[in-house]
Amino acid sequence: MTAADPILASDTWLARTGPEEHVVVSSRARYARNLPGLPFPMRARPEELAAVAERVAAAVSVHPRFRDGYHLELPGLTPGERTYLKENLLISPEMEKGNEHRAIFLSPDIALAVMINEEDHLRLYALDAGFRLNEVLNAVIALESDLAKSLGFAFSPKFGYLTACPTNTGTGLRASVMVHLPGMVASKQMAEFAKSMPQLGLTVRGFYGENSDHIGDFFQISNEITLGKSEEEIVQAVCHVVERVIEREEQARRSIFEQSRGAAEDEVWRAYGILTHARSMSSDEAVRLLSRLRYGVDRGFFPALSHGELNRLIIAVQPGHLQYGRGAIGPAERDALRAELLRARLASRPSNN
Repeated sequence: MTAADPILASDTWLARTGPEEHVVVSSRARYARNLPGLPFPMRARPEELAAVAERVAAAVSVHPRFRDGYHLELPGLTPGERTYLKENLLISPEMEKGNEHRAIFLSPDIALAVMINEEDHLRLYALDAGFRLNEVLNAVIALESDLAKSLGFAFSPKFGYLTACPTNTGTGLRASVMVHLPGMVASKQMAEFAKSMPQLGLTVRGFYGENSDHIGDFFQISNEITLGKSEEEIVQAVCHVVERVIEREEQARRSIFEQSRGAAEDEVWRAYGILTHARSMSSDEAVRLLSRLRYGVDRGFFPALSHGELNRLIIAVQPGHLQYGRGAIGPAERDALRAELLRARLASRPSNN
C-alpha cells in the first residue's frame, strides 16, 4: 500500500494542530440536506437512492475543493475499510453499515466531506484540529452555497430545511467539538455538566457522536436542535460553552496537581511505564493510558511528545487501524500488535523524568 491509498490518506487531517488543542481536539460543522421530491433515505427505494447518488456525485465531483480528492463507494469497501474511516471520525457509525448507494467525497486535505445517503441525502461537513468552530462554519457554508446552486435543497418557508430527523430541521447545522476532559472527569464534574447542557440547547455525546460511549475522557459537545436559530447563534452558543469548559478543565487540572501532586504524577508515569513495556493491550486500556500521557504533556513531562501526536496514536491503536492491510487477525494478535506499536512509537519519544 502507498500514500495514494485513499483509506490511508484519510489519516492526514490528524496531523494538523490548532488553538486550545490541550483541551479541544477538533471542531466540526455539518449540514443535513435533502433533495426535493425524493423520499428520505430510510424510505427511499433503491432506484431513488441511486438517483440521489448520481445527482450529488455529479455536483460534488466538479467542485474545485474536491478536485484530486477521494470518492469512496461504501458498498465497495470492506468492513475493515469502513471501520478505518469511522475511527478517523470521517463517517458515522450509521454510515459505516455501508448500505447500497452510499458514498463519501473527501477533499484532498481531508478538510471537507460530503456523505451521500446516510440519514439524509447529503451530510456535508468541514473538519479541523483545535478550537476552530467559526472557521469550519464558514467553510461548510461556502460548500453548501455552491452545491445549492446545482442541486437545490428541500426547504419549507415555515420550518426551514427539511430533514429525516426533526431535531435537524431548521438550519440543519450540527456544530460540534471533541474535547479531552481528564480534569473534569477526575474531579467528578462531568455528570453535573452533561445534565446542564439540554437547557442550553446543547448535548454531550461520546467519542463517535450520537449513541456512542465516551472513551479516554474524550467527549463531543454539540447543539441539539437547529430550528429557530441562525447558524451564527448556534455556533456562538457552542463556543460560549466550550470557552467555559476550557476554563473549568484547566482549573481542574491545576487543582489536581496542587492538592495531590504525588498521586497525579504517579498516575501519569505509571501509564507511561505500562505503555512502554506492555506486551498485550486492549484498545480501551490503550486509550485510557494515552489519555493520561496527553494530560502529562501539559505538565512538561514529555517534551518530545505533542497533543497532535497523541491524537494520532489514539486513533492508530483502534482495531480497524491495526488490522488494515494485515488480513484476518484475532483479538489476541491484535492486542499484541497494539502493544508493539505503542512501545515502538513511545521509545522514540524520550520522557523528561
